[in-house]
Amino acid sequence: MSLLDQNWGGIGSTDDEALDNDHPGRQILTSRDGTLMLIECAKEMFEPLSNTMKSNSTINENENNADDDDDNNELKTGFQLVMRACQRFYQSKIISNDKDLSGIILYGTEKNKNSFDFNNIYILHDLAQPSAERIIQLENLSNKETYKKTYEDLFGLTPSKGYSLNEALWTCSNIFSNSLQRLTIKRIFIFTCNDRPHALNIILERQAKQRAKDLYDVGIQVEIFPILTETITKFDYKKFFQDILMLSDDELDLKNNQISTGRLNELLKLVYSKEHKKRAYCTVPFSLGNSSDGTQLQFSVSVFNMVRPCPKPTKIKLDMKTNMETKLVTKHYLPETAEILMPSDIQYGIDVSNRRVLFDADEIKAIKKFGDPGFQILGFKNLSCLLPHHYVKPGHFIYPDEKYIEGSSCLFNALLKKCLEKKMFILCQFIARRNTPPRLVALIPQAEEINKKDPNDRLASNGFHVYYLPYADDIRTLPKNDTARLDDDNVDLFKNVVRNLKFKYRPEKFENPALQTLWRNIEATALNKNKPEEFIDLTIPNIENQNKKVAEYIDEIKQTIFPSDYIMGVAKRSATKRKADAATTSVSSKRTKSDDDVDVEAAAHNNLLTKLTIPILKNYCKEKSLKASGTKKQDLIDIIQKHLAIN
Repeated sequence: MSLLDQNWGGIGSTDDEALDNDHPGRQILTSRDGTLMLIECAKEMFEPLSNTMKSNSTINENENNADDDDDNNELKTGFQLVMRACQRFYQSKIISNDKDLSGIILYGTEKNKNSFDFNNIYILHDLAQPSAERIIQLENLSNKETYKKTYEDLFGLTPSKGYSLNEALWTCSNIFSNSLQRLTIKRIFIFTCNDRPHALNIILERQAKQRAKDLYDVGIQVEIFPILTETITKFDYKKFFQDILMLSDDELDLKNNQISTGRLNELLKLVYSKEHKKRAYCTVPFSLGNSSDGTQLQFSVSVFNMVRPCPKPTKIKLDMKTNMETKLVTKHYLPETAEILMPSDIQYGIDVSNRRVLFDADEIKAIKKFGDPGFQILGFKNLSCLLPHHYVKPGHFIYPDEKYIEGSSCLFNALLKKCLEKKMFILCQFIARRNTPPRLVALIPQAEEINKKDPNDRLASNGFHVYYLPYADDIRTLPKNDTARLDDDNVDLFKNVVRNLKFKYRPEKFENPALQTLWRNIEATALNKNKPEEFIDLTIPNIENQNKKVAEYIDEIKQTIFPSDYIMGVAKRSATKRKADAATTSVSSKRTKSDDDVDVEAAAHNNLLTKLTIPILKNYCKEKSLKASGTKKQDLIDIIQKHLAIN
């Protein structure tokens, strides 16, 4: 095997969460993202928001905070809005990717707090993972009743104009450089209401632009979030921030025409969902066969997961006394002698026909090995051959990968183009990794699809869907069901029901109720909330709305198919139940006839009342309008004897 072949399947060979720097000596498959939020504290940030900003930015607040104690219009100033956006960003990061690092820096404050002792720059949060304490602090800084006092205690009373944006950006760069964690993406979010912060000082303006260029050169992304107030109703990127963001003229026009609250609303929207890294499940060769000289014709592809069930957080077992995390250790031992067995002492076996077949470790490895990872082409079939019941499990999506074999994209696209023209799929054998069994898969071609309204929005990419197919051993035969078919008129009734209950299904709109409820309860506990955020479960059907759409057809179906005495919602009684009821009725009727023949007065005179049953005594008391002092048998006998004057 060549050196190139040794790398197949090595990239992203696990789909679990990535290893990090806490595990020395192990390969880091994914890293953390770092985000610093740089917030201006000019006096304009404490002015009331503009009407446009207020209406657009409170939409998500109303959706997510419908049950908050404060009213929905509490975010009156730009500073409050930014603090709430940072709070939401922290809350989302804890759930979506708790390994990512975030921090907050304010500039234009009266007090200073930074390692370089720069004036008017205050590091509120160093670059670290979000915590409940930080979220509560940001909540106090956005709350209309507490934000002023909290701000004055932390940052001082009077906002300052003597800051330098160059020094603020330098502080951000220094924080990223001093981070002990490896950061894949480094971002700086600048929240400002001033589109030209150094209009009166050309030197500070040049320094800030040069610092932004240095950040761009080292791969640190900068993004601007403009804040509009009653006095500042327009934000022009051309004055200063075009050079900060390195925007071309076309990009500048696009930025100036965008809604100012677009990206800010994304931060304000609290998302309770796990973020999945966009990494390959594996990278494998795709073999088209052997050439005339015996060499294989191959190109490389990267395999990506399209759908994966999102699990709940793993439970951690703790010691009840010390609250320390426990460690699970598994040991094998002989039951007869309690001798601990080492891995070399263990064999594996399978019971077959009352006989145990044993295997050693080398034999187990040989049994598991079927070949090298990759796709082996078996042939082509029409797409019409694929049937719904051939679906086995969620599949993958493959792209060409030029990293290992140059020219892979050319071969891949040629194959894709022909499959789309012929409307055919590729039947392949797929081995994802070494020592994994081969799977039979269908590669279904997909053409690129662009959003007509937005040419930059790609709805679907060029590539093949990997569709897992069953083996003959996996297919089950169903029992024959010779159910009588309805006539066409009745079928049309059900067609109307189906037609009226149709809707546009979008999987991304349906959130997992179990996960959403769990995350909201965890958040409420961590942040000391009285109750968790409200969750609207869209998997529960709107019965009232459905009934309005199909009520007339349901009545017609009932009249056409079911008998006239059929009652909706009442289950049909079984024959056994009817027989049991009939037997009970027969016994009770016999008992009633025999009870009517009993002479209670004669039995009383002969002292035989104790031999009679309670129902007989009760019936006699009812006929004679006698009221006993209790419900016991002796109470009934006493009242009857008193009535008949029997001592």
